[in-house]
Amino acid sequence: MGMEAEKQEPSFDEKLTGSWPEPLTPANVAARSMQDSLDSVAPRSAGAPWWVATGLLALMTVVFVGASALHWHTGWQGAVRAFAEAAMVGALADWFAVTALFRRPLGLPIPHTAIVPANKARIGRSLGLFVQRNFLSEHALEGELVNISGGIARWLAVEENRNRVTRRVRELVPQVLQTLDEREVRRFIDTQVEDFVSRIDFARAGGKVLRMLTANGMHETLIDELVQQSQLFFRANKDWFRSQLREASPWFIPEFVDRRIFESIVSRTEDTLSSAIKDRNHELRLRIHSALVVFIERLEHSSEAQEKGNQLRALLLGSEIFRTYVSTVRDSIVAEIQSDIRREDSTLVQSLDRALSTLVVSMSASPELQTKLNRLIRGVLRAVVGDKSNHVANLIARTIDSWDTTTLVSKLEEQVGYDLQYIRINGTIVGGLVGVLLYLVVQAL
Repeated sequence: MGMEAEKQEPSFDEKLTGSWPEPLTPANVAARSMQDSLDSVAPRSAGAPWWVATGLLALMTVVFVGASALHWHTGWQGAVRAFAEAAMVGALADWFAVTALFRRPLGLPIPHTAIVPANKARIGRSLGLFVQRNFLSEHALEGELVNISGGIARWLAVEENRNRVTRRVRELVPQVLQTLDEREVRRFIDTQVEDFVSRIDFARAGGKVLRMLTANGMHETLIDELVQQSQLFFRANKDWFRSQLREASPWFIPEFVDRRIFESIVSRTEDTLSSAIKDRNHELRLRIHSALVVFIERLEHSSEAQEKGNQLRALLLGSEIFRTYVSTVRDSIVAEIQSDIRREDSTLVQSLDRALSTLVVSMSASPELQTKLNRLIRGVLRAVVGDKSNHVANLIARTIDSWDTTTLVSKLEEQVGYDLQYIRINGTIVGGLVGVLLYLVVQAL
């Protein structure tokens, strides 16, 4: 029995790239982005202009050979011969110039030809320096005349562009979530949660939360709920309270007296709780509020409260139940997002689309918001890119140098070949006209 080669499990970085086994590196990411940019621009076929330029060269060659064979040297015949001769020379010169950009004409080792392949590294460095000096300078990054946020708003206002964003999110989210199933990523998340909990001062944090609630008046809702629940609890346990009162009452007090006392207590308690629910300035509510203020002060400044908070934190960190709970919550969130993103009516995608639409409306209607966003974007660019412009230039140079020469030449020809063929056509026509002009000048002399 032959041994089958064991299939190697892709690493975390390899899965993240979506291309195994090519590793994820800045050069690869930049190369892919630039490659995608080239691929996304639909090149115009240079086929028709190439045939026109080549046909004109062939036609001028035939006319020149025919005129020379027929000895056309004077009059209009001489002008035709001069036009054909100069046009042929111009066409050949421009063909040589265009071809020499990308390869050696006729395969001959002529100096200073195949300029792009021979100078790929230098072109990369020059392009990197050009981008650094003209696009990553302090003045360019300020972009005072460029409304970046307005441009983003106009782009997102097109429904197809928003759909492109949401489609890209649909593609990326499953890949990101897949990485969350990696053992090292799960361990990293758990470690970060534990580290976060270990740095929480539960006493002071609780005090700040309660102080924020009281400052905004939101604690009144909490007091409402507390009083209402107290009233419901008292009503549901009247018999128990009555039995407790009877047991605590001396033996010589008649039962009807206990009953009257209990009914008085019940009536007074019901009135107090009902009034406290209706009246925000009721004494019971004010007493609860005062107790809450004292409790907040204790949480924020009491050493005893600090110690109890530290004990709670140590209890959580040492509890296997807490770790299991964190893992369960993490897995539940991931599973829910995975399930949602696969549905056609994905809540996440719909929320993203609504958020983008709202952003477009807000930015379009508010020049002040655009100004603030522009200032924020420029600040981020200065902070992230401004002081690292040389790294960007080096990245561009390394990326271009890493490209395959044949592919680079092919892509460049696809993008500019259409216009280069018109250079040949123009060279043929302009050369012919110059030839006729020189012929007329000679004849005039």
